[in-house]
Amino acid sequence: MSKRPGFVGIAIVIGAVLFFLVLGFMSAYTQVEYGTVGMVTRFGQITGQVMNPGLNWKLPFVDKVIIYHTQEMVYVTEDGDPNMGWDSRNGTYQDYPTDTTTADGQQITVKYSVRFRIDKSQVTIIAEEIGDEEQVIEKVVKFSTRILARNIPKEYAALDLYAGQIQAVQDKFEEELRPVLAEKGIILEAFGLRKIDFQDDYVQAIEQKQIEAENVTTEKNRAEQAKWKAQSAIEEAKGQAQATIENARGDAQQMILLAEAEATNITLIAEAEAEAIRLKGEILAKYPEIVQLEFVNSLSDPDSSVSWGIMPQNGVLPFLNVNPDGSGLP
Repeated sequence: MSKRPGFVGIAIVIGAVLFFLVLGFMSAYTQVEYGTVGMVTRFGQITGQVMNPGLNWKLPFVDKVIIYHTQEMVYVTEDGDPNMGWDSRNGTYQDYPTDTTTADGQQITVKYSVRFRIDKSQVTIIAEEIGDEEQVIEKVVKFSTRILARNIPKEYAALDLYAGQIQAVQDKFEEELRPVLAEKGIILEAFGLRKIDFQDDYVQAIEQKQIEAENVTTEKNRAEQAKWKAQSAIEEAKGQAQATIENARGDAQQMILLAEAEATNITLIAEAEAEAIRLKGEILAKYPEIVQLEFVNSLSDPDSSVSWGIMPQNGVLPFLNVNPDGSGLP
């Protein structure tokens, strides 16, 4: 009976040792997820040992691991609940927009987003000089971007920002932010100037000016349209007048051509008749017997207009009464 308590004590000791051995074995290994690296610290000091994704060994109960995301992360300013803060599950840090003023004193609110990632080759320096991942966001990304968000818009007039100088501001942001982050071991992937909000009274004033400008443009367009219609009517009237002139000119030309054709026809007929008379005269002069024969035939014809005549001798032509009423010579 006296040996039983000693046996139990030994069993407890052995069990405790085995427990601590198993616990130590389990704590000697740590798993690093993909898209992250682990910085090993020992008694609060940076060892410089960087753990890559996978199963890694460390001193149990002594070493600790600080995890840094090497995948792309986003720092975004927008309206909403700023208490959301850093969400390591999707690599997003939500924060308040930044208030500032323009070169001409207009109050604006700047909303932007920063896509970045931690340079895993710089995690030792980051751990020593800055801290863990959330401190990187607060001390570097947030601090640097808010300073630029307050200062850069002050170089521009409100109207320039309102009317479309967003790209120029965004380019300047990215140009100045990239080296600042790189110096701290952070790689800037992209900077996006999402929106610039203006005060309501300024927006209303700008909109009113735009409405007035649009009204002026509308009236100008109407005036131009009326001018165009009047010019079109003038051109149409000119076209109609020119068409009338051309038609009249065509008609006149046609009349001239017809008159010329008729005159030519009359001339040709007259010339033909004259030529016929000339030829007939030559024939009658050459053959006077034809006249005598015609004369004799006419005397016997009751419908003839010849009533009497003198028969020629030795080739002299007769003098004939050829009056239509048959009354003869006076």
